[in-house]
Amino acid sequence: MKQIAVRTGWLIAAMLLASGLIISWQGTWTAVAFINVAFLLSLVPLSLGGLLFVYERGFFSGFAYGFRRWRKSGTKAEQYLEEAASEQETEESRGPRHFVATYPLLFSGLFLFLIMIAAGYAIQ
Repeated sequence: MKQIAVRTGWLIAAMLLASGLIISWQGTWTAVAFINVAFLLSLVPLSLGGLLFVYERGFFSGFAYGFRRWRKSGTKAEQYLEEAASEQETEESRGPRHFVATYPLLFSGLFLFLIMIAAGYAIQ
């Protein structure tokens, strides 16, 4: 849990630094411009973290299984052989895939997203 918090903090700092660099490169340093850039940058890790989270939970496994069966469908004998082979090697036997970056990406993107929304309303 501590590693997730540290990585989340580093990602937030990196996104804020990148926002500052983008604003200084554009040459128009205003609070609204900084909030807009930071908001848009927060959407990238939020989207990636959300996609990894959904993938880890196995949402796409059913689609992948269906496409494998559809691609390999042939004669009845081939289908029986496929079913016997697939019973031996199931998704559960492989275990779920976990990515180290899922929660830091998700939390840093969500935190910065919400903070920039609040900052945008505070400046108005």
